Amino acid sequence: MEKNRKSERISKVIARSTPHSRRQVEQFILDGRVKIDGKIIDKPGINVSLKNIIQLDKKNIPFKSVDEIYLFNKPRGCLVTHSDPKNRKTLFDFLPKKLDRMTSIGRLDYNSEGLILLTNNGSIKRKFELPQNNFERIYRVKVQGKIETKIIDKLKRGFYTNGIKYKPIIAKVESSSDTYCWLQMNLREGKNREIRNIFESLNMTVTRLIRISYGPYKLGKLQKGKFKKVSLIG
Repeated sequence: MEKNRKSERISKVIARSTPHSRRQVEQFILDGRVKIDGKIIDKPGINVSLKNIIQLDKKNIPFKSVDEIYLFNKPRGCLVTHSDPKNRKTLFDFLPKKLDRMTSIGRLDYNSEGLILLTNNGSIKRKFELPQNNFERIYRVKVQGKIETKIIDKLKRGFYTNGIKYKPIIAKVESSSDTYCWLQMNLREGKNREIRNIFESLNMTVTRLIRISYGPYKLGKLQKGKFKKVSLIG
């Protein structure tokens, strides 16, 4: 984890306290959306410190000099977002106010559960989410019905359905009965509702979907609805 600094480039400071990457922040600066001590700046190479008042779109940005990563065990029945127009629960209802400015790395849908990464640095978020960086996600998945070997083989080759090509997925059966099957699924792409869409195309229903790892981070024994701060890896 990075050590505290007396001053730092403004694009880094804003990226660390917002969901935006440094590249995005630099463009905001060129667009005249950033102020230091009440004055609009147009150059991203300026350093700031705790003494400065930093604003993006007229909103104050706190000066933080340390990159932070948190693990959160998302329960079913909440959204990965800061607010919901339907007033449904979000993961931030489970977190203390001090983490309100955190942004999630990737998402899980309303009925999915398990590991969510949170960070205060938009550049870290971007690093983990970019497909070319190839971070592996591992899920435990409960599916109604039996999983035949030909499905496992098809997933391994890359699955195509409804005009969408999904990259190869390594799947193995953990346990099964006449009515359900538990799988472990390793994938590196993470398209929207990827696992659910694949099984829906096979007329099979996913009844549980739990993410147990994301890149170097593992859910471990973290309890549902709980969070913990961890060191930045990589």
